[in-house]
Amino acid sequence: MKNKILVGSLVATLISFLLYLNNLNHVENTSVRIVNSRQSKVVKNKKAAKKSREPSVDEVEYAADVKVESGSDKDWARQIEQVMGKDKSYQVSVQDLNSRKFARVNNTIKAHGITVSSRLYLLAAIYYQEQHGKLTSHTAIKIKKADRVKGEQMLKLGYAYGIAYLKQAMMHGNKTAANALLRKVGSRNVNQIVAKMGATKTDVGKKFTANPISTTTATDLTSVMVNLYQNKTLSRQYANLALTALNLAQSKPKLVRGLHGQIYAASDSKSAVAIVQDGGHAYCMSVWSSNDVAFARLGRTINHFFK
Repeated sequence: MKNKILVGSLVATLISFLLYLNNLNHVENTSVRIVNSRQSKVVKNKKAAKKSREPSVDEVEYAADVKVESGSDKDWARQIEQVMGKDKSYQVSVQDLNSRKFARVNNTIKAHGITVSSRLYLLAAIYYQEQHGKLTSHTAIKIKKADRVKGEQMLKLGYAYGIAYLKQAMMHGNKTAANALLRKVGSRNVNQIVAKMGATKTDVGKKFTANPISTTTATDLTSVMVNLYQNKTLSRQYANLALTALNLAQSKPKLVRGLHGQIYAASDSKSAVAIVQDGGHAYCMSVWSSNDVAFARLGRTINHFFK
């Protein structure tokens, strides 16, 4: 009799434990929808109580709240807003280089990640150091293992290359060359130099194989490009060398697709900056966005401001 009672208790306990496990699994895998005025997201109960996160850079920071900086040309701002829409994060900056007219429009104010556009900042820092004698045309940089990028064969490990050759390779897309140049100049020096040029919210990293390489804003991209154009920090000689390197880059961004005149530009899949000289007009435009779908249309729209 005692054995039967003991067996019965064990069976009851086992059944209760299995029911508990099943219920726990159901609760952990149930999704709860959290809704507020800005966004909605689905999170697992298992983690929700432990962590909260800020929106990723690809989310709209101010859902439909577009900011137009004080003093911006209202007609320019209206047209920019129409082109960029409300379904993506973006920052747009336009500066007329023949007057003080400008427009800065955004729905996100923080610095965001960029990749290839970082070449603008590195170029400016290289020519600044050349101007001040810290680098010369005779400077050679040995390629180290840390510089090498998988799949790139142009530059050999352990070989030293002239700085002019490395700059040309970088502007044709060679990341090994960019890594070697950035290592030589130092990301700290790059950040200090571009800050002098007005890029106060920019942080350039240590590798061109990182994603992102830098964090920046459209306003900072415009500041450095305009600074070069107006020879404010670099002398005319070295500023022109930097702009010429941008002009001779292998690929042109969507932002200037179909535009004519003298164009100096840097771009990647989420950012672009360009100076356009055409028909007596000169202007600088820059953009950061969570995608580049509207970049070509934006460039054409801005170009019409100067017709």
